[in-house]
Amino acid sequence: MGVEGIGIDPGTIYRFDGKTLGQGGYADVRRAWHRQTGNEVALKRPRTAPQALERIRVEIEAQKQLHHPNIMPIIEHDPGYSWYTMPVADGTLSKLRKELDEEDLISILLNIADALEIAHQEDLVHRDISPNNILALPGTSIRTKRWVVADWGMVRRPPGSTENPLTRTGQAIGTDGYAAPELSDDPRNATAAADVYSLGRVTAWFLTNKSPKAGRRLLPDDESLMHWRPFIVECTQEEVSQRTKSMGELRAKLQDVLYSRNEPVEDKADRLIEQVLLGDDSSLEPLFTLAEAYPNNAIVYIDCLALLTSPTITGTVRKTPERITEIAATMARLLIQTPWGDRDQQHKGTTLAFIHTTLRALVLNRQLGLAQDLATEFFRADAHCGYHDQTRRTTEWLDELSGTAERTLSRALTGGGATVVAYYRAFPWTPRSTGLATLLAH
Repeated sequence: MGVEGIGIDPGTIYRFDGKTLGQGGYADVRRAWHRQTGNEVALKRPRTAPQALERIRVEIEAQKQLHHPNIMPIIEHDPGYSWYTMPVADGTLSKLRKELDEEDLISILLNIADALEIAHQEDLVHRDISPNNILALPGTSIRTKRWVVADWGMVRRPPGSTENPLTRTGQAIGTDGYAAPELSDDPRNATAAADVYSLGRVTAWFLTNKSPKAGRRLLPDDESLMHWRPFIVECTQEEVSQRTKSMGELRAKLQDVLYSRNEPVEDKADRLIEQVLLGDDSSLEPLFTLAEAYPNNAIVYIDCLALLTSPTITGTVRKTPERITEIAATMARLLIQTPWGDRDQQHKGTTLAFIHTTLRALVLNRQLGLAQDLATEFFRADAHCGYHDQTRRTTEWLDELSGTAERTLSRALTGGGATVVAYYRAFPWTPRSTGLATLLAH
């Protein structure tokens, strides 16, 4: 094709019909035919956007390095790296979504995960997985199409592999709603977990037919698709440390989706809490994920999760304080919203104790902002339940506090509203602290 580094006008090799197949942030894709062979191709070349030519070079280099049936192949490229050709796709996942079902989704996810794992093994992270960058190559039917990952121009290359990195700290990378949150901080440090996040968001989009919004969780509400919720939660955790970290893990969790398809969520929660109480610590993470996936399920929270022991709760506060704070706050709200039915009245104490133990651990670990947020929900639940054994434990603990912690909890008590203040005011208790005594004075 010529001497390396010297560009060739693609018009000397291909003829175009003027039709643009697609446009991106830095390149256009046009339909073309090879002048000698007549073979039809899609030709991609840069636009006039900043760094467009450099991005095309990166894309060519990455796709040449990777060989996998589910990675878009390069047929031919300019020696000067200013354009390349690839097979013409039948469409993007976004375009073909209406022709696909849940079984197709599973197959696509497995194929794309396999492809991305190959890239990750080469220390390449795509960073821009979205329904528009997953393409279908022709097949005899929708079931036989070959799905490939395309558009590798935003790939994060191995550290130190380039003298002039294209990505800077604070530079936006990826597609809004699909990009992992850490990409907005320093995309140069992206790991495989960033691509996991994006695949999780693609899954949520596929199942809900809604475009995800950055910073907002998106989960299916259709009863026939509820078994997908834990998978999506695990893949799209905001914190990288809590997220599914590799494509191998993602594939294993897809198997869990298939396994749990016919298992009621309440049965799964009951099974997991039993395993945790028997000493199986590996069941704790799936239990928390299940709770996050079903925030309106009182059985999961009140009948199962509330049975966790104090050491488990305090240990989780140390490891992931934000996560268990949200779980405990959800439990408090469910205590207020859920009819108690034929549950044992003493179980109110068990449920309140979970929230109280979380709150105490937050204060002990000086997580006072989280403590204030949770305390308001806890005080409301405590007042609503009117379970005096727990209220007595609460007031005894409040009497132990001083300084910043005492002021933090006083603000939270005030934030609970007049009904909450009236409940603690009526309780037979004389606060030791001046602040609480003043707040609860008649």
